[in-house]
Amino acid sequence: MNEPEFFMPFASAGHNPAEAEAEKTMWQWLEHYDLVPTEPTRRRMERTRPARMYALWCPKAGTEDLALLSQYTAWAFIVDDQFDIEIPDPGRTLHTITALNAVYDGAEPPSGVLAVAFADLWRRLCAGRSTAWREAVRAEIRAWLWTYYTESIGRRTGHLPDMDTYRAHRRDSVALFVFLDISEIAEGVDLCAAARQLPAVRLLREAAVEHMGLLNDVLSVDSDEASSYLYNSVLLAEHHYGHTRSQALTLVNSMLTQLIDRMSTAIDRLPAELDAAGITGRDRADTLATAQNYTVYVRANLDYHYQAARYTSAPAEALEHGSPLG
Repeated sequence: MNEPEFFMPFASAGHNPAEAEAEKTMWQWLEHYDLVPTEPTRRRMERTRPARMYALWCPKAGTEDLALLSQYTAWAFIVDDQFDIEIPDPGRTLHTITALNAVYDGAEPPSGVLAVAFADLWRRLCAGRSTAWREAVRAEIRAWLWTYYTESIGRRTGHLPDMDTYRAHRRDSVALFVFLDISEIAEGVDLCAAARQLPAVRLLREAAVEHMGLLNDVLSVDSDEASSYLYNSVLLAEHHYGHTRSQALTLVNSMLTQLIDRMSTAIDRLPAELDAAGITGRDRADTLATAQNYTVYVRANLDYHYQAARYTSAPAEALEHGSPLG
């Protein structure tokens, strides 16, 4: 596939030199929780490179924070791999989602290796975080997990979403609202609820997350097509509009450019909204810094996709995977 040239005005912030140490800790954690039990699952994780992703996202994070965020990223990719490659059974999907959501309710003991690992992650991610942060992230993880159930039904019935419905779905299914928020751990901020609900912040977050999701669609299209996974904006443009691959790529690339423009508009609006809301001092400074961090993450997402074999390999290699985990 010859992907289009992407409009990307945001500069790279560099690379975290603690990546190697964070990756070592990540592998130890994965092995401890039995999340890479076979050679195919290990190879898939090697191709995914979660620590590289976060080394690009948060180049100034300390080693401990980078390791924790890399562990969450690895776990989230493993969850994703349970459902994207082969058409999942809605019953199994529901069972997995229920077990993971039960972690919030203090289920003892958690049911299955995915839930056991998540319980450890959730405890450590929440340490020292505000109630508003915990509530926001909990809701975002739940919304992400339920997208797998939606897709399991759609894939079984062949009832695919139209493009507008899909774009809203993709903002949740890409799971990156969560990543925006857990990155605050590494950045040393905890956005107040008033800032998080500003229209400009919400617009910025939605545009950033959708951009990362649609970019992933473009760079995953060959693998998604090979696995008959049609929840991809390029494949849906072909399905609904009769586009050729080139036309579909051009359409999605235009969406990506519009989303960058939307991010810039939101950033321009933010100071006036902070004034109107009376948000000052540390909360104001943290909000403005976080808005700029979102541009770093969007650029890092682009760079990461060209550095992970999960996206650069031919489908036969990229789609190698083990049996589903519990």
